[in-house]
Amino acid sequence: MARRMVPAFLVLAALVSAASASAQSLRDLRARERENRELARQAAFTSEVCGRTIAATIDWSTAEDWPARESIAEVCDGALGAVETICRRGRTNVVHRFLCAGDGAGAELSGKTLRYGASPGGNGYAQTLAEIGAAE
Repeated sequence: MARRMVPAFLVLAALVSAASASAQSLRDLRARERENRELARQAAFTSEVCGRTIAATIDWSTAEDWPARESIAEVCDGALGAVETICRRGRTNVVHRFLCAGDGAGAELSGKTLRYGASPGGNGYAQTLAEIGAAE
């Protein structure tokens, strides 16, 4: 009887572990969806200021270690603020696409795509403005 209980216990432990992993994954998916919605809201405002649509996405492959209690979308908002600044200065055709990354690499403009590698606790406004303000 004791031998039968050990395999049953192992099966039960595996099921509990799998259920726990699924719950974590669902929690992560919900958090990512909230972040995606927040970035979309911020990009919609930037698009309105610039008078053109600016597509914005979060590169989740670079944000796997992002702190759970900090919003990556909020940190990337500083970079979008820099885009709004240059648009208010009449330069509305500099950025067409915005990529929010979580790797701390900072701002980089490649063609019409602005990639901002955010750091937890960062803002990115000044660095991004320097990067895109010099572009034409």
